[in-house]
Amino acid sequence: MQQTHPGNWSLYLDLADLEAERGDFAAAVALVGQALEHEPQEITLRAAGAAYRTRAAGSVTDLDLLLELAPQVPHAGYRNELVKYALGAEQLPSDRIAAARQLQASD
Repeated sequence: MQQTHPGNWSLYLDLADLEAERGDFAAAVALVGQALEHEPQEITLRAAGAAYRTRAAGSVTDLDLLLELAPQVPHAGYRNELVKYALGAEQLPSDRIAAARQLQASD
């Protein structure tokens, strides 16, 4: 794994996104966690963390957080990608899946 400057949270997010593309959602969660140490209120980071935790652990609580944060993510394409990753988790409640798909369709 590459080392990044601790204050550059966007590099951590880029690395997390690469890990997610590879299917390693646990690694993505860890990298987002490192970024959040530096920018804990950053909406995009918080949404990415929620999406990757949902996918890694099937967490409905994190899916709910993603549903709350996603409308505030400034880039629709990235928001849709996060939702897509989250929905790849198994055994999510159908009402949450429908709500997440509605977020994607609203763009």
